Amino acid sequence: MNKIIGKNSLLKSNFLQLLFKKITPAKANSRVFTGLVVVLAITMMAITAPLITWYPPLKTLVGEPFTTPNNYYLFGTDDLGRDIYTNVVYGIRTSLIVGLSSVLIAVIIGTLIGVLAGYYRGLLEDFLMRITDMTLILPQFLLALIIVAIFGQNFQNIIIAIGIVSWPGIARMIRAEFLSIRERPFIEAAKAIGLSDIKIIFSEILPNAMPSVIPYVILQINAAILIEAGLGFLGIADPNVPSLGLMLNTAQQYLMNAWWMAVFPGLMLSIIVIGLNLLGDGLVEYLNPRLRKR
Repeated sequence: MNKIIGKNSLLKSNFLQLLFKKITPAKANSRVFTGLVVVLAITMMAITAPLITWYPPLKTLVGEPFTTPNNYYLFGTDDLGRDIYTNVVYGIRTSLIVGLSSVLIAVIIGTLIGVLAGYYRGLLEDFLMRITDMTLILPQFLLALIIVAIFGQNFQNIIIAIGIVSWPGIARMIRAEFLSIRERPFIEAAKAIGLSDIKIIFSEILPNAMPSVIPYVILQINAAILIEAGLGFLGIADPNVPSLGLMLNTAQQYLMNAWWMAVFPGLMLSIIVIGLNLLGDGLVEYLNPRLRKR
């Protein structure tokens, strides 16, 4: 029994090494590498935003309104004379903060429900899965829109709303992994030597479920960013926070005369989405041996 548990612990300790050490241009799936490069690049832009921009975000009249892109205003200016480049860079930061924060909320809720349903089974599983299924059938964007409309469109409410609508898929994935892993021999061995349920859940099962869940979480970050951009495009966003979606909302009035107002925010949003999709889809294939063989 101890040998089985020891082997499982060795697998867990090597997981991060397997995930990051082998993801290199020579060995890894090309989509993982390309997506990782894109995600790291946009993350660095978000982190270094104050160092690579010249104006405060949302500051009006830093230049003449509707200035075309030039050496001083790389992406031009908008209808209020705001520097579009500055607001695009800070909009990237907003997108990443919303994506990461809301998915963190979703992971906490989804993990709790998935663990309880997958490990304890019975009536508790039926009750939790019915709640999950009812939430899952509702359109995420519509539900987030309703929550923000009710509680207000400030930045914190948007993050919480997206987190609340994003947990069901994570809960179902974790439950499915728990149903599979809990029947394996090393779990039976752990129960036989008297390990508590808490230790079995968080030390034995959950770490082994993570390889399947991580790619989905990355894709869920992507979905959260798109929901935030969609809310911004509809004008349901915090006007005091730079947002790519809110920039696109403003730009639609001036498409014929100031194309740059829509092109640069839209292009950057597309790059973020493509990068996260490549990373998430590539990791699904990389961490699934059956898909790698195809």
